[in-house]
Amino acid sequence: MREAVLRVVRVLRVLRVAILSLSWMVVLALTIVTGFHLTRREPWTLIVGLIAVTPWIYMLAWVTAAVGLFGHRRVLAVASLVLVGLQLWWVVPDFDPISHLSRPVPGSTSIRLFDANVSQSNRNLSGIAHEILQDKPQVVTMEELTPAALRSLQLTHVMGRFRYNLVLPVKGSYGMAMWSSYPLADATEWYAYGHPELRAWLELPHGRRLRLDVVHTDAPYGVGEPMPWANEMQAVRDELAREPRPLVAVGDLNATWYDWHFQALLSLGLRDAAVVAGRGWQMTWPRDQQPVVPYLRIDHVLLSKGVSLQSYDLGVGRGSDHHPVLVNISCL
Repeated sequence: MREAVLRVVRVLRVLRVAILSLSWMVVLALTIVTGFHLTRREPWTLIVGLIAVTPWIYMLAWVTAAVGLFGHRRVLAVASLVLVGLQLWWVVPDFDPISHLSRPVPGSTSIRLFDANVSQSNRNLSGIAHEILQDKPQVVTMEELTPAALRSLQLTHVMGRFRYNLVLPVKGSYGMAMWSSYPLADATEWYAYGHPELRAWLELPHGRRLRLDVVHTDAPYGVGEPMPWANEMQAVRDELAREPRPLVAVGDLNATWYDWHFQALLSLGLRDAAVVAGRGWQMTWPRDQQPVVPYLRIDHVLLSKGVSLQSYDLGVGRGSDHHPVLVNISCL
């Protein structure tokens, strides 16, 4: 009996040491990621990916904090709680559930906008066309539109109601498009470090104009990444800094709220529509990998001063790996 008790005690000691060792390994790993995060350095795809999932990986710090507190390991507990504090600092503004939607200002023009990364592998856009038909937007924008996908979209005749457009389908992920019920002025393609983007003036009633940019970047993984993606994000920031206001920028940036490149866009005075609506916790990618639920928000609508937000919703996006974004905005 005594030997059995001693055996159990030895096992518990080994288990305790293992848990403490594993906890310290987790804290060390999170500390390294935090160092890259705070210094705005992302030399490898792995670091970009870990920063992107900040809400989720730092939950491990809550576990190690509990191990330190209940195991009377003060240094471990303090180190873990520092990491927990940093997680809250980064995540709370994004996950703030309080809505800051506003009513349209009297005399302003309301616009319903639908944006979707339709996925370069999606050759059948009938599902997305059905959403557009149901949602009745006045402006539609798309990323990763291929010639095959465009042909399937044309067969639905849904886009016939949009009199104005700039549609540039390309094989691969570089196809871009915008359709509008309002006239488009100076609609043109521009390039962010080689990646095509779109811009135009929406000619609104009563002589008003709204600048619209449709932006997309390569994903920060693959050969040579993440430097090309970082350069594209910098080029997007530089261009949006020069764009006239009022401005709406929409699209798949392959960047989350937590990446400093995305925060650099917000530093231009742009607001994240999802956060304004109290919906920053709604993820847009991947939507097609069940049972895995979407865990990243990389599809964005950014609003400048002079543009107010009345609603924000996610669509289904059948056939794509992204959820579309649907917003109601108004412009003075």
